[in-house]
Amino acid sequence: MSRADQVSRLIQHNLAEIIIGEIESPNFLITISRVKCSPDLLVADVYMSVLPNNFSGTALKKMRAKSGLLAKILKDRAYLTKTPRLNFFIDEDLKKMDEIDEILEIIKQEDKE
Repeated sequence: MSRADQVSRLIQHNLAEIIIGEIESPNFLITISRVKCSPDLLVADVYMSVLPNNFSGTALKKMRAKSGLLAKILKDRAYLTKTPRLNFFIDEDLKKMDEIDEILEIIKQEDKE
């Protein structure tokens, strides 16, 4: 496992805990689905899913606005000498999986008829 992969896992784990404790989100739930650090560890792309889905934009804006604070807390908590710049994105993979599940369910119902 590369250093970038190790740091990615460390960031994912710690960010999930930080978000639960530090970020107010009364209307939605944020889950960190994956983190991908650049090989030089200067940038970390953070992919998140939001429930309910219609709050994705609000959650993304909130996380981007708080990225500096999150990086500071992350640096202290994860004992990183240099914290990567955090870029937040909505994880579209989960949405695609839901769409595929819906299509498969429709096919399954049609086969029964």
